Amino acid sequence: MTLEQFKQDLKRILSLVSASQRFLEEGKVVELGALETRVADLCKNAQNLDPQERQEAAPFLAALQSDLNLLEEGMRTEHASLQRQLKGLNNSNQAVNAYTQAARNR
Repeated sequence: MTLEQFKQDLKRILSLVSASQRFLEEGKVVELGALETRVADLCKNAQNLDPQERQEAAPFLAALQSDLNLLEEGMRTEHASLQRQLKGLNNSNQAVNAYTQAARNR
């Protein structure tokens, strides 16, 4: 693999990360399987670059890492929000059940 091919692969991966971030912000389901596979392949390919090309590729990988960290942060925030919503639903269900039980016992 050449450095140019590496950069093209990286560009496609960055596009996937950007789309994933956009989906997350829109409240859509984010499928990470393809992204995970492509990142793993890119890292393997980076190891096969010659030392000079690896050095040139390092800043690009750092940028990818930064974008992935932002995506992870967004996913953690969304996860926490969903957990709070589910807890609220659970509390509401408990209240409804208690009121229903009280009405039956009258």
